[in-house]
Amino acid sequence: MIQSITDENFIQETSQGIVLVEFWAQWCSYCKMLEPVLEELDREYAPDIQIRKMNVETNEVIPEQYNVMSLPLLILFKDGEAKEKIVGYYPKHILKNYFKEILQK
Repeated sequence: MIQSITDENFIQETSQGIVLVEFWAQWCSYCKMLEPVLEELDREYAPDIQIRKMNVETNEVIPEQYNVMSLPLLILFKDGEAKEKIVGYYPKHILKNYFKEILQK
């Protein structure tokens, strides 16, 4: 199960290694579609890529800081620095290819 993070522990959770954070909300249908895809990728790529999720309805500081306007939004962090944003739903095979590219860099 993917670990949820909050405004309070965000920096600690994203400060080391490669971390992909999903910004989501309960009402977001595409977020619900993406959840099982990310769960599978989390099992396949941990610990090389950590996946975390942040509910934008219960956390306001970090989503505002990263200008989260559309959901789902994935932000890739490397050692605490935001590197890329991915907006919307993507099927597993596309995200898997993206993960492979990340690990080759």
